[in-house]
Amino acid sequence: MINHLIFQIYAPFTSWGEPAVGEVRHSNIIPSRSALLGIVAAALGIRRDDKQIDNFNLYYHFAIRPFIASNSWFRDFQTVQAPKANKKQVWHTRFDEIRKSPLELETLLSQREYYNDVYYQIVMSETDKAPYRLEQIQQALLKPVFPLYAGRKNSPLSLPLSPILCQGTLSDAFIFADKHYQDCHRQDPVINKLLQGTADEYYWEQNNQEDRFDVIKIQCRQDQPINRHRWQFINRQQFSGHLKGSE
Repeated sequence: MINHLIFQIYAPFTSWGEPAVGEVRHSNIIPSRSALLGIVAAALGIRRDDKQIDNFNLYYHFAIRPFIASNSWFRDFQTVQAPKANKKQVWHTRFDEIRKSPLELETLLSQREYYNDVYYQIVMSETDKAPYRLEQIQQALLKPVFPLYAGRKNSPLSLPLSPILCQGTLSDAFIFADKHYQDCHRQDPVINKLLQGTADEYYWEQNNQEDRFDVIKIQCRQDQPINRHRWQFINRQQFSGHLKGSE
């Protein structure tokens, strides 16, 4: 039997960044692998500059079920001022850079995408030599060391993660999660409405799930971190499809 750690994510706004090209920062409808690893690492108290972070990122799998029936999408605009680049000058702070040449400041416009009213059920599993057991991670998600966000700092979580442990197949874990959180939110009209909506597409990383899921799509996502210091990521496969027998 495989052990799984299940938790929920809900925030008014979520932004799961895609690779940024130019001034637009796109968002995927589901969390990236790096975002989920970041949430767990922050809960455990692992700092971004900790040398163990690259090793930590290798030993866990995630599967996602998004409830998106009521979601909407929007884009906001951000402005930032900066002087012309001067490679010969070294600034110790941004304040020094701006104060030195106030008349040479240029305004840069950037755009950020967000989704709202999306609720997620996350199933996490560990592999051999994982540095933290699922039981340890469960306790960390109950009492996180650092604040947790749904992608960006302006997107704080609106519900506790409510982590629970489960044994069985990946499909067993999703079925268990659905019943558990339905019971938890029966008296909450907002979340209960989201849970009653259509959420028949599942996303996972593990191979050989065809006996439990009908695979409808295989995507390549560049969200497996390999070097946190250099912000380097590599590609991985992401499977999506329907749970057999749930139609």
